[in-house]
Amino acid sequence: MTVLGPGTLTIGETGTEIDVSCLVNGARISPSKDQKDATQKLCGTKVPGAVTYTAALSGNVDIDPDAGAAGLFALSWSKPGTQQAFKFVPNTAEGTAASGTLVLDPLDYGADAYGDVLTSDFEFAIVGTLTFKYGTTGAVATLVTGTPIAQPKIAPPDLIAPPAPVPVPAP
Repeated sequence: MTVLGPGTLTIGETGTEIDVSCLVNGARISPSKDQKDATQKLCGTKVPGAVTYTAALSGNVDIDPDAGAAGLFALSWSKPGTQQAFKFVPNTAEGTAASGTLVLDPLDYGADAYGDVLTSDFEFAIVGTLTFKYGTTGAVATLVTGTPIAQPKIAPPDLIAPPAPVPVPAP
């Protein structure tokens, strides 16, 4: 059974990424599915609606205003709405890594009670291609977020049964 941690989370362009691994209290990538209604054609064929998947990286982090301009908190407030590269490895021993591009939103600033650690819940939308590289096999899987996936047509059912033979009276 794979558990959360020890792992890594980096955010930012390669070479200038910020390692926020020691700030993360919890994190996950969650998909969302939007499926349009199916349409029934005159001939009886039913065409399923297109499916679009989106994903987000969400969780909770200790904020780092003490890191100044080099920290995630400063990046989130100085570049809100920007697309930033990320790499998330929930468990380095297992090794599966998720990478792609997220849209950065500002982190909360403050706490609920005196003496509390400053933390922020976050949810960063993932845009473009989300790539998973599986540590145990090296296999790669990708999901292009926000792009409709057309569904195959379903053949029409045999709606009309042949008529029953009509007995013909003997002359």
